[in-house]
Amino acid sequence: MADQREVWTAIADAFDATRQRPWRHVAAFLESLPPAQCVLDLMCGNGRHAKVAAEAAHHVLALDWSLPLLRRAHGDRVLGDAVRLPLRDAGFDAAVFVAGLHGLPSAAARLACLRELRRVLLPGGAAQVTVWSRDAPRFRGLGAPGEPLDAEVPWKAGGLRESRSYHLYTAEALRGELEAAGFLVARVGAVAIAAPEPDNLVATVHKK
Repeated sequence: MADQREVWTAIADAFDATRQRPWRHVAAFLESLPPAQCVLDLMCGNGRHAKVAAEAAHHVLALDWSLPLLRRAHGDRVLGDAVRLPLRDAGFDAAVFVAGLHGLPSAAARLACLRELRRVLLPGGAAQVTVWSRDAPRFRGLGAPGEPLDAEVPWKAGGLRESRSYHLYTAEALRGELEAAGFLVARVGAVAIAAPEPDNLVATVHKK
């Protein structure tokens, strides 16, 4: 398996060039929050959703492990590992975690990350977590139907060929991991991002 930090360093320019538009369900979540919330954009990439949060008049902090991507984000930024967040307890009213959880390398790392996300939220704080679905059209023929799947997903844009290691979720598996991390899960649904049919899962959670 390729070192994922090296992969994301290699594809940073191509990712930024092709990932400027925020996802509508993330923007809707950010715009639905009460005014002037402290918001964490966890594993923010190039900060396209942090920008939406700032435009909605929230105080936003963008965090990522990829320095080349983080440099493209606007506003306050922190370089950090999502499994060990360099942030104080209960510092945020809300968070968005967009297409990052499924890129962590193991079940232990994903659980540790979700526990860290819960730690830095205020009691009652809300988070929206988006992951790739194993039921996306491109993955339906792989693995056991209805079961989570570990897959190597190639990046081909910008003349590059890099391999991203992803854990593809079912709705049940995502809910289970969020509950194991101590979240109250309000909803898990599906949304279409890169295909006509749903290809991502979206969970809304609260800190108890």
